[in-house]
Amino acid sequence: MKGVESFWDKENFGKLFIRLAVGLFFIALGIRHFSSGMPSLQALGNIFSVIGITFWPGAWGVFSAVTLILSGMCFLIGFFFRTNCALLLLVFFLKLLATWFFSKNFFDAEFLLSASLSVLLFSFLFMGAGRFSSDGK
Repeated sequence: MKGVESFWDKENFGKLFIRLAVGLFFIALGIRHFSSGMPSLQALGNIFSVIGITFWPGAWGVFSAVTLILSGMCFLIGFFFRTNCALLLLVFFLKLLATWFFSKNFFDAEFLLSASLSVLLFSFLFMGAGRFSSDGK
């Protein structure tokens, strides 16, 4: 019975549930950018203009979409968890800055999504993946 009790450990089970749900969300978001075509990838790549990178927005969009998909998969299983949190945090923080910089609307759905995911990823940087991960910490 000890194994069942340890599985329902509140902290680790909560981290597992959030990791699975958010990891699937990141994967779906990256696939959505690829399936929407080059205009969507260029729009995603334009977020790097906030930090002065204005060349090849399509290539930066592909980089960001691949980061979303691969880091989402690693986020899902807890593999190199904090490194993937940092990569995803970079993408979503830049998206947050770009949305604020271009629209100046704090109640825009894109801004609120980027802000909430940035907070979640920043929190996971400190918390870690939990015991039910490939890292097992």
